[in-house]
Amino acid sequence: MGDFGIGVGLYFSTLRGIAIITLIAGLINLPNILYFAGDEYSASQPGVSFLLKGSAICTEQVWVPCPTCTVDDFDRSRERIAGATTVTPDGELQTLVFSKKNTCDGATMSVGIINLASLGFILLAIVSLSVYQRRKQRQFDEQEQTAQDYSIEIWNPPGDATEPEEWKDFFESRFKGHVTCCTVTLDNDLLVKALAERREVLMQIEEKVKDGTSINDMSLSELAARVEHGRRIIGNIKSRLAPGIPELVGRLSVLNAKIQGLAQQDYVATRVFCTFETESAQRQVLSDMAIGSMSAYRNNTHSVHPNMLFRGEHVLLIREAEEPSSVRWMDLDEKLSARLKQIAFTTLISAICIVAVAVIVWLCRTISVAAAALAISVSNALFPVVAKVLTNLEAHASETGKQSSLFVKIAIFRWTITAIVITVIMPFTSTLSNGPDHLIESIFVIFFADLFTTNVIQILDPVSNFKRHFLAPRAASQERMNLLMGGTEYTIAERYTNMTKTLFLTFYYCAIYPSAFFVCAVTLLVNFFVDKYSLMRTWKPAPMLGPYIAKFSRVYFMTTAVAAMAIVSSYFYSGFPYDNLCADDVSHSAYYGKWQITDGDGRGGSAYVEPGERSYHFCNQFLGPTGNFAFPVGPDKQPSGSKWMTEEQEQLTGLYGIVSLTVLSLIGAVFLYQLYRATKDLFGSSFKPTGSDQRTPFSQNSNTSSYVPQVQSNFFTHPLLAVNIDHVDESVFDWSDPERSHSYYDLTRDAEQLLGGNEDMCHRAFGQIRHWPPGGFREDVAGSNTKSALRKFKDNSHRRNVSWSSKVTCKTYSKDDPNSWDVFDANSSMKNVGMNFDSHNPIYDPHKQEEARAFKENPVDDGASVDQQQNAVNSPAEQFDPRYNSGVDYESQLPDQMYGDSQNQHTNKHTEERSYEAGSYDEQSGSYDEQSGSYDERSGSYDEQSGSYDERSGSYDGRSDTSSYSQQQNSNNGDYSYQGTEESSRPSIHSADSQGNDLNDEELYGAEEYNEEYNEEDYADARDGDGASFSEEESGEYSDEESENFLPPVT
Repeated sequence: MGDFGIGVGLYFSTLRGIAIITLIAGLINLPNILYFAGDEYSASQPGVSFLLKGSAICTEQVWVPCPTCTVDDFDRSRERIAGATTVTPDGELQTLVFSKKNTCDGATMSVGIINLASLGFILLAIVSLSVYQRRKQRQFDEQEQTAQDYSIEIWNPPGDATEPEEWKDFFESRFKGHVTCCTVTLDNDLLVKALAERREVLMQIEEKVKDGTSINDMSLSELAARVEHGRRIIGNIKSRLAPGIPELVGRLSVLNAKIQGLAQQDYVATRVFCTFETESAQRQVLSDMAIGSMSAYRNNTHSVHPNMLFRGEHVLLIREAEEPSSVRWMDLDEKLSARLKQIAFTTLISAICIVAVAVIVWLCRTISVAAAALAISVSNALFPVVAKVLTNLEAHASETGKQSSLFVKIAIFRWTITAIVITVIMPFTSTLSNGPDHLIESIFVIFFADLFTTNVIQILDPVSNFKRHFLAPRAASQERMNLLMGGTEYTIAERYTNMTKTLFLTFYYCAIYPSAFFVCAVTLLVNFFVDKYSLMRTWKPAPMLGPYIAKFSRVYFMTTAVAAMAIVSSYFYSGFPYDNLCADDVSHSAYYGKWQITDGDGRGGSAYVEPGERSYHFCNQFLGPTGNFAFPVGPDKQPSGSKWMTEEQEQLTGLYGIVSLTVLSLIGAVFLYQLYRATKDLFGSSFKPTGSDQRTPFSQNSNTSSYVPQVQSNFFTHPLLAVNIDHVDESVFDWSDPERSHSYYDLTRDAEQLLGGNEDMCHRAFGQIRHWPPGGFREDVAGSNTKSALRKFKDNSHRRNVSWSSKVTCKTYSKDDPNSWDVFDANSSMKNVGMNFDSHNPIYDPHKQEEARAFKENPVDDGASVDQQQNAVNSPAEQFDPRYNSGVDYESQLPDQMYGDSQNQHTNKHTEERSYEAGSYDEQSGSYDEQSGSYDERSGSYDEQSGSYDERSGSYDGRSDTSSYSQQQNSNNGDYSYQGTEESSRPSIHSADSQGNDLNDEELYGAEEYNEEYNEEDYADARDGDGASFSEEESGEYSDEESENFLPPVT
């Protein structure tokens, strides 16, 4: 199971180990089970359920005289006090008080010694389990090489050290190792969260818009206004509960402005992750640069070698990095003081929940024990949800820290509610009583719920099945359906608490219910197979965690459970016979004989008192946290004048008091040692590797990934990337979308869009990641495993259905007409038209803007010269394509399930004829010529007289086969004009670069894009979205009224 992470592998190993330990402990306690079930203890326990035989339930009870007892003494157990009315010799009425006494002796020395033997075995077994877990940890680590084995984490980088190249040079110049990957994170969590929320808002808008609605800035604004105007009372209430289109459009505008402001702030580096090519290089760095936390944060330059100082003045705090999937990127910049305040707040809320649930269980106990047991089971199932919500309010640098916090909250809650509260709410005298309203049977009901109810619900998985089979087929988009089919989320911390809860319950009550060891073993064994099934079949993949949770559970909680076993068992043995009666040295003759009595609950019975039988008085036999509290317990702790222990019981109690104190001291020593180690790490540190060096290079390990900052979203099946990925290879990711490239999830492109293509500002606002594989990047060719994360085409061996919303982030289409589309500029404000920021240029197309810039150091020659490629990279904003938007890897998209290829901008080359009554307008160059009557949206032309139009780079003449156009730049104002000639049947395009030099058509569009012949036949055979051809006359001549349908949105 180590393939799912070392933490998961150790969980299953621990589960199996604890099941074996409790099974052996149960075998050790067989003599006690046989003693309690035999004639010597309670006459074979008549009337006791088969599954409860062998427990300390006492069925041998008699009524004894108790002249001084009152109803208040037995207020919580009125069935244990009774009275009989008689007449005195003087003729007066007299009430004789009786009390019920248990005659079972469960605190014999043999019983206690066997329990002590099981305690000693468990102590040795826990130590052996620790050794076993360390061996399994080493085994899992060597079997599964991950990025953690090659990586380090710098906790205190200088704020301005944001360039990965500087870190690469620092380590490579001082250590013999190649740095393969380097990630620098910034304190820009507010910006990233805003960008992620913006993506989610866009996705919600797409899902809410009905079919047949054209989605652009004007139509969305009009639709939002119409919806809000038409709302009634119910609509307003619904909008408060779930935002509608007006709220989403308004939120989108707010987020756009917020992102633009946050992107202009200055951010500092918070963490640096460096991945080396070899394990030996990582281990050398961790060993040579090990230093205490206090020295690093105080920047004590005298504590390290001068050569190890970063920039000659900074002391670096370097630790082994967590697994990439366990890093919580949005919490890396949180201050320690803020984290402590958050933890204090959530801990207080957890304590309030414990008190509230304890009160609810107590109220249910007044109804019945079954109701109390049900309340405990329900609260144990529901509180993890509350604990997750509370833990999400805390900032943790890794999933390990978050899981540890979650583990503590759930474990303390379940331990308290399951074991401690049930003991507190139960009357002391109900400990050995038989029946559903008493302690031991209540414990059995809790065990039964853990064994059957919880596991059956987990196997049936009703919530996830409802999502898969009911909600998923009715999902608004493919993305939403994929999310609903994702499975049930689980946390390793919750699974550990489920195990430790059962173990704690067993240890807590093993003295009076030794069969609990067998019940625990069976429960954990069932949990082992059920969890294994769920992990393989129903659970959603979780972050890969290290061994810390297993160690945390073993060192702190299992040892605490063992200490609880020793201490609580000593109190259980001291409390026998659990009737709160102590014998007097006198006998009352008035009680002699047989009497008809009525108990405190109104039930009748009979009592017989032999002559000379001693009377009793009430005494509190509980030495726990009450007025008689004593620790350690011993025979001398009995109140003066009240003695209930037998001679053998006194010996056992004294022995167990010493043992409990010894065990508590050992556990306390373990805790102090852990505290010592934590304190030692503050002032000094050393590195001890786990496992041996496998000598497998990082780049040759197909199972490794690198540290890519990302944020999880409930609206996307894959995480959104919070760093520019132009300089990385797809091998650094541990996930892959079969339909879209990783650039689709790149949030930096959204920010670049909102900032009008300002790459420098985006570079400063986001962290950086670099990938330097040995030998450089390999080209994306057949047989190569290394591909660009920004590749244009996905290698789809099978074609999957892609929904409309899965192909769109900001660019949208009309759902009713697949051949018409409008640009939905999502960077818009409400100040002008719709949501258009008319002060910003549209976003670069992720591919047209030379997204291969990630390989500037190793450019791929696609037929164009280096100068041509550089000119393309430095092309001015006027050449940006407004039809492209951030995050859409449009070349990689498969045909839409509903509309086929009609939405594919690159493959669907249908023309769109537009005309104006007079004049021309160039959207990017800003020119308009009323005389020429021509219009050019990008670089083509339209002549109203000739009926020709070229949207991209060619020309079309509906009248003449020999018409062509030349383009000249007016150097004075930058406008473009078009004049027709009759020189060639092929269009001739002339343009100029930013310096004014002429560029031929191949230089302007690239050899690959220009390899198309534009002639009359191409346009005559132009096809619509359904495959029908237009004739030359149909496709070339439009009236002014007809052409208005093709006008682009004017912004």
